[in-house]
Amino acid sequence: MELITLATAIEADSSPGFTTTLVIAGFFGVLLLLAILIIVFSIFSKVVSKTQTKKGKKKEEKVIMTQDLKVVSPFADVKAPPVSAPVQQPVKTQGVSEEIVAAISAAVYMMEGEGAVVKSITPLRQNPIKTRNPWAMAAIIQNTKPF
Repeated sequence: MELITLATAIEADSSPGFTTTLVIAGFFGVLLLLAILIIVFSIFSKVVSKTQTKKGKKKEEKVIMTQDLKVVSPFADVKAPPVSAPVQQPVKTQGVSEEIVAAISAAVYMMEGEGAVVKSITPLRQNPIKTRNPWAMAAIIQNTKPF
């Protein structure tokens, strides 16, 4: 097999000045691209967080409005006719204290609204070997959160 050589008039410039210029230009090009990416992602995260807070504020306003309606009226001394409340099944607690049941029920009410129903609350039984150390879980959360 024969080696084929191609005769061209182009020769690589290997002078130290050209090499230095090329390295510096490449370095600043990479830094410029990195800065552009950081700006794009920070703008994106701000847009996403604003849309999430708008959704949260709408829910919060709705809850505040319903709570304001339940405030004692100026006619508190006037006896209103009794209103029949819908009958709800008692919550099965299975060894959970009443304070925890109340806190969970309040959280479900705040998230889901008046139509939410808590049917049962059971403590989570986990194998202690399979659960993570709280310090390890905190490290995982800190190292995996976005910018």
